[in-house]
Amino acid sequence: MSRQPLRVLAVVAVVALLVGTLAGLAVAQEEPPFVRGEPELDVYVPDSTVSPGTTTDLTVQIANDGDVEAGSDARRATVTTARSVVIDVRNDGSPLVVETGRFAVGSIGEGAVREVPVSVRVPADAKPGRYSLDVRLEYSHTFLSAPRSGVVQDRSRTLTESIGVTVDDAPRFAMRTVDTDVQVGDSGTLAANVTNVGGEPARDLSVELAANSPDVALGETERNTARIDRLDPGENATVRFPASVDADAAAESFGLTGSVRYTDVDGIRGVHEGIPVGLRPRAEQSFSVAVDDSTLRVGENGTVSGTIRNDGPSDVDGVVLAVGDGAFAPRSPRYAVGDLDAGESAAFRFRGEVPAGADSVPQQVVLSTSYRSAADTVRTTREAVRVPVAERRDAVTVSPVDAEFAAGEDGVLRLDVTNRRDVELRDVELRLAVDQPLESEFRTTVVPSLAPGETGRVAFDLAVDGEAPASRYPASVEISYTDPDGVRVTGDTATVAASVVESSGGEVPIESAVLIVLLLLVAAGAWWFYVR
Repeated sequence: MSRQPLRVLAVVAVVALLVGTLAGLAVAQEEPPFVRGEPELDVYVPDSTVSPGTTTDLTVQIANDGDVEAGSDARRATVTTARSVVIDVRNDGSPLVVETGRFAVGSIGEGAVREVPVSVRVPADAKPGRYSLDVRLEYSHTFLSAPRSGVVQDRSRTLTESIGVTVDDAPRFAMRTVDTDVQVGDSGTLAANVTNVGGEPARDLSVELAANSPDVALGETERNTARIDRLDPGENATVRFPASVDADAAAESFGLTGSVRYTDVDGIRGVHEGIPVGLRPRAEQSFSVAVDDSTLRVGENGTVSGTIRNDGPSDVDGVVLAVGDGAFAPRSPRYAVGDLDAGESAAFRFRGEVPAGADSVPQQVVLSTSYRSAADTVRTTREAVRVPVAERRDAVTVSPVDAEFAAGEDGVLRLDVTNRRDVELRDVELRLAVDQPLESEFRTTVVPSLAPGETGRVAFDLAVDGEAPASRYPASVEISYTDPDGVRVTGDTATVAASVVESSGGEVPIESAVLIVLLLLVAAGAWWFYVR
């Protein structure tokens, strides 16, 4: 064999050996070495101070400081991660009440910190001091991992730690509404009592109230602030806030939230937030308006009288009734009722006129009631009332008395004048107007006064043309008068009928009869003188 083939075989052998060695190293690198260890969990509470009479969310931190006992440090996360961590905080005989149940956290890797909120309620009578809570942690982890041999060991563990919670003796506060005159649809004052229920004094207190409803305002905005100089433990003070409730809000309790900022005995500024306060406004002020009597009549002055009642809930001052626009035109549109206590009633009366063109049907009249509330604000309510209106009538009626005349006769036309109004009429003037065949020389007369329903009698001279045929002829009477308000009123023109009958020819005229009597007397005197 030549040397050349031997050299080739040697090279091939070397290459094969190198390839086998490299493949072995690659396999060795793909199969990591074993690792053994475990997580180490600890619990902490950064802020463990609570106050009596409160419920506080404590932040419990769970930190994992894992430990690798043996093996590759590159695979430490495999054995130092706590999986399926569950936390359960329990009362350890302290007065504190834990309101958060079991809480699933999940996995916590080495060096990681997870935070869990735990709600703790502190009774109001809890004494200041430091108390313990038990924190139970349940989790699982991989204790041993050896990929080359295919060995994996998992464990489940339960760990109980203790955390300390301090119930401090710092100032804390309670607030409650003690008085309010606020009504729905009105503004007023809310008085709140602030009590220091803590164990230390507080000074420079800034008390803030915030409304939780858009229907409530505390002044110009939804929040307002009052100040208190100092409150010792157990001491209380009353602060007042302006408040108002929208008119369309229901008369129910509204929630407010109070907060108190203060300076403690060490000069440190503190705050107590989330103090619940309630506001229950009074119902909206209301009135009942009723019309008891109406003498309104189309074209006349009349009165509307009735009663207004304060339905409460508060006493009011300066009540004034006003008549709105409508068919009834009052002489004075406002009527001052005065002060009205809740449940009290008062009478009112308006005098006015219903225009002549109005219909004799019940009219709707809007009455506005303005008043001054307990908060010294002027408020107004409105109510529509139904007012009956009688049909139109003549104020003065005229009727003839025995108005029969003979043609060619001079006589007297007598008329009865009646006041149909419910008030006295003065200076009732009547003007007679006649046409041929009637004639009158004195056509005006006056009745000084007519009481309601009274009838007076007047007379006019009347001459009838001798050629007038028998018939009924009209005579117009224009009427005017002065009403009780001193207003001169021109009434409707009345028409009366004068009956004319034919003249009787067999009758001797009065002048002729007188002449005959005189002639007889002269004749008798002459005869007596002659016989003598």
